[in-house]
Amino acid sequence: MKKINNKEIAKILSEFADLMAIKGENDFKIKAYTNAARQIESYQTKISELVATNELKEIKGIGSGIAETITELLENGSISEMEAIKAELPPGVIEMTNIQGLGPKTAHRFYYELEIEDLERLEKALQTGKIQKLKGFGKKSEAKLLKALKNHEKYVDKINLNKALKTANQIIKKIKHQVDSSLFSQIEVCGSSRRAKEMTGDLDILIATSQPEAIAAKLKNLDFTAEVIGAGKTKVSIRTEAGVQTDFRLVSQAEFPSALHYFTGSKAHNVRMRQLAKNNNLKLSEYGLFKKDGSKKLIESEADIFSILGLDYIIPELREDEGEIEAAQKGELPTSIELKDIKGDLHLHSNYSDGVFTIKEMAEAAKKRNYRYLAVTDHSQSLTIAGGLSVAKLEKQLTEIEELNQKIDDFTILKGIEVDILKNGQLDFEDQLLAKLDFVIASVHSNFNLSEAEMTARIIKAIENPFVNLIGHPSGRILGGREAYAVNLDKIIAAAAKNKTALEINASPQRLDLNSKWARKAKKAGVKISLNTDAHHYKEYQDIELGIATARRAWLEKEDVINTFSLAELRAFIK
Repeated sequence: MKKINNKEIAKILSEFADLMAIKGENDFKIKAYTNAARQIESYQTKISELVATNELKEIKGIGSGIAETITELLENGSISEMEAIKAELPPGVIEMTNIQGLGPKTAHRFYYELEIEDLERLEKALQTGKIQKLKGFGKKSEAKLLKALKNHEKYVDKINLNKALKTANQIIKKIKHQVDSSLFSQIEVCGSSRRAKEMTGDLDILIATSQPEAIAAKLKNLDFTAEVIGAGKTKVSIRTEAGVQTDFRLVSQAEFPSALHYFTGSKAHNVRMRQLAKNNNLKLSEYGLFKKDGSKKLIESEADIFSILGLDYIIPELREDEGEIEAAQKGELPTSIELKDIKGDLHLHSNYSDGVFTIKEMAEAAKKRNYRYLAVTDHSQSLTIAGGLSVAKLEKQLTEIEELNQKIDDFTILKGIEVDILKNGQLDFEDQLLAKLDFVIASVHSNFNLSEAEMTARIIKAIENPFVNLIGHPSGRILGGREAYAVNLDKIIAAAAKNKTALEINASPQRLDLNSKWARKAKKAGVKISLNTDAHHYKEYQDIELGIATARRAWLEKEDVINTFSLAELRAFIK
């Protein structure tokens, strides 16, 4: 039996459903596999255990056919029917479905009706008006798809921060377990991932070793290495099984601190640091900090480099040459926010809408993280695709929250909602209902193609509503998927400042919205930020670390973020 967890099984079944849709299989079968994937992803018991005890069909929606498919997957590591479809379809047709707004059924039509079998042919077809020949497609849909294709091409070779850090940590963990510890003394991720940039093209890992040739040989043959791109005395480049290029830099222990600083970057920060060293009659490089006579200054850590050059220590997230060096010279660097400062999550979903767990389960998981409060913010009625709450269902939820607050000690569940901002700027619920809530998030989930003026006015109208406490994911972007909608964020920030409305850094790996640039502008304008995970599963609470990293890049401090406040301070802010 292969070791495949529930989430991986769900992902494979979902991919299988998409492949069947591209092939043009029966809609009922496709829907059955899609529903099965959803059930399995959130199922508490391990699917492998249910297969072993022949209890798989007890899960709602899983009949004998799907049960046999899952059993085959666990026994063989693959599904023969799925592999057959993959072999039949050109890889480019499957890749089309990664483009925002181009689903498997559309890919089916493009391939079978227009003979478009890769992204190059798709781009040409979109540019020449060929797509308009299909029923249901016009100039607007063609332009929309072309824009989405360009966005896909922009991000196709990049990975988001979450995947970068997880992959780097897995690689480092495997090295520590599989390589003799005598071969290295230190190992750290560096590059843009260490600076917490939201997207990166590859990984950089620095290793301190006195035996570079021996460790290089090991790196080329570890089980995560799918392909060796290049290998020299001080650098080994590989591609992992997941397709992530990883560059290993091999240096001595004495070189490690200066190499860590250099390979962390950014390039602009490094240029400024080298010039600063030159101004002090020193030379800074990845090999160390040298005097004019060629002798080397003693450096035991990165902090020593900054200290010798007359600077306070600059955290990696700030090293972008955006004023950090000047601030470090004057002792004016921010006291950057840390994970321990967070006292609660103010944006999450329960099984009342599209979340996996009950409010009680989400609260208990939050309490285990030493949080003092959370706000339950399920979707409002218009977002039917996410199980948006009717007025009656919200009223029922409010009663349940009141009862839970009587039972859970030293913890408070705030009554909240993520209310949709409708096309005209009105909110999805009446003010009379919103007045009953403790915390109201207003978010855009539809009509993304408005003009900048229309979208800006739409969101500002929501900000001006006295019951709105927070604007959720203000730019609407999905990293690697959907570009931000057209909106004047300067005007949004100004309106938020005027109305004492907070803006969100949504820590979901696909969002990180606001980004660090706009969050820093918000801080300068006096706007408070809320760092939230938008969790639909309590495991997603850990995504707060990505939000923290983005906040640190934005120069945010504890007092800038409302969910670092005590409950009393938070209530005072949102009243």
